[in-house]
Amino acid sequence: MRALSALRRDDGQTTVLTVGLCALLIGLMLVMLAATTVQLQHRRLQSLADGAALAGAEELGFRLGEDPGVVLDDGDVAASAAAHLDAVDAASSVPGLGGMAAGVADDGATVTVRLDAEVDLLAAAGPFAGMLPLSVPIQATGDSRTSLSR
Repeated sequence: MRALSALRRDDGQTTVLTVGLCALLIGLMLVMLAATTVQLQHRRLQSLADGAALAGAEELGFRLGEDPGVVLDDGDVAASAAAHLDAVDAASSVPGLGGMAAGVADDGATVTVRLDAEVDLLAAAGPFAGMLPLSVPIQATGDSRTSLSR
């Protein structure tokens, strides 16, 4: 009888539910914050890739002779894209900015720039340091095509 009355008491039950619900809400907020951080950094990286591709496409050379036209050189395109990223201070805009690959596509008129970055999700300190992935790799590709007409 005594054991049955102890089971019917609900003292302390709401505390356990409240603590569990708070932990769930904090976890959900951290996931939403991480997803928003990744999305915002990817948008910044995409903007930088588009600008660098446009800057690279402006490095035109002209071919004269039998088949006149526009010539784009991989080296000039890469140098112009890198100069653009330096001019807009891309490293401070996207803190985890990594490599850049810039070049001319097979058609000879399209410039493609690919940027890689790492987005930091959590601080590297605290009790969970080293246990959780702290960064997510992101990538953005920008294309720009140059055409001339009379």
